Amino acid sequence: MTQQQPAADDEQSAAEYTRADASKFPTTLAGQEAAVEGTIAARGYIDRRPGTFERIAADLNRRGVPTDTPAGTLVTDMMNLFNKFECETAAARAAEGDTNPYDLAPYQDVHDLAEQYEDARANTSEPADLERFLDNLAEDLDLDDVRALRTAAAAVAEAMGRIALAAREKNMSPDRIAAETGYTASRITQFIREERQRRDGAQ
Repeated sequence: MTQQQPAADDEQSAAEYTRADASKFPTTLAGQEAAVEGTIAARGYIDRRPGTFERIAADLNRRGVPTDTPAGTLVTDMMNLFNKFECETAAARAAEGDTNPYDLAPYQDVHDLAEQYEDARANTSEPADLERFLDNLAEDLDLDDVRALRTAAAAVAEAMGRIALAAREKNMSPDRIAAETGYTASRITQFIREERQRRDGAQ
C-alpha cells in the first residue's frame, strides 16, 4: 500500500492510496497463513491465536474422532473450507492494514467457551463429555488466563446495572434481558433500579 504525499502548496489535500492487488494474494492455505503471520511479525504485532475452526479441529483431534469414515471425511472437508475462508478473510484484512486481522468477531472465544461448557453439561447421557471438556480446558488455560477470565467476569458483573438499564431504555423487557443474560427477571429489575439510583446520585 503506497501513499501519495500532498503538494506542499496545497491548503488541504486528500491522501490517495493504491489498494493491494487481490490477484497477488497467496492462493494456498499455508501461503495465506504465512502472509498474514509475516505481516503481523513485520509490524511488531502480537502473533495470532488459533482460529475458531482450527480450535474446533484440534478439539475433534483430541477426542479421537475418526477421519477415515464418510462422516469423518465430510467434517474434515468442512473444517478445511471454513479455515480457508477465515484465512482468506484475514489475509485481505492484513493487506488493507488491519492490525488484528484474525479478530473476526469480538468475544467469539468467550462465546465458544460458554457454548462448549453448556453443551457438555447438558449431555447428561454422556457424563464423560463434561470431564473431557474440563480436562481440555485445564490443558488450554494457564494461570494468567484464569486471572484474566476472573477479572473480566468481575468487570461484567460490576457493569451489569449499566448494561441492563441500556437494554431497558431500548424497550427490552426485564424478562427478555433476563433470558438473554442468564439472570432472573427480578435480579434484572434490581440492577435497573440500582443503576437509576446511581445515576440520580451522580447528578
